Amino acid sequence: MFSFLNGKSPFDVAEEKLEAGETVNGKPKLPPAPVMGWQDGVFLVVLIALIFGGYQYYKHSKQSSAEMFARCDALYVAAEADITGLPAAEACYDSTWDLGFVSDSMEVLRQNRLGEISDKRTAMKDLLEDAKDAMADGDTAKAVGLLGDIKGFVLLRQDEQDEWKAIAGLKK
Repeated sequence: MFSFLNGKSPFDVAEEKLEAGETVNGKPKLPPAPVMGWQDGVFLVVLIALIFGGYQYYKHSKQSSAEMFARCDALYVAAEADITGLPAAEACYDSTWDLGFVSDSMEVLRQNRLGEISDKRTAMKDLLEDAKDAMADGDTAKAVGLLGDIKGFVLLRQDEQDEWKAIAGLKK
């Protein structure tokens, strides 16, 4: 198929002719061009800057999100001992919805904590309703006994807090 003269392939012979300046298919050999033009260099620098900047933004977002969730977690853990801190913990977890990075574990933690706070709020509302029902039945002692020294009213709306304080204040 190919004849090899003097140990050279036809491809080697064609390459030697090109290097000698001969034409290829009637077209002159083009002068060597630079590997990359200045426009290509600018594009490459911009591309590298975008990638590096995106990575730095990702690291910053991840770090700031972790710090925010750590603050919220500290507030929640402190509020387990003193229920009056739950509104601050809830506000902190609510502020995490706008973060740039939230991992799956952070998302689950946020939903669990907000769910627990909501459950406690519902329990306090139910307790207030039971106390209001006892007051409607004329059983002040039962109503005062239900609310007693519980500080859970901090999770309620202002009007509900006022009702709670009014019923609990009858104890005196």
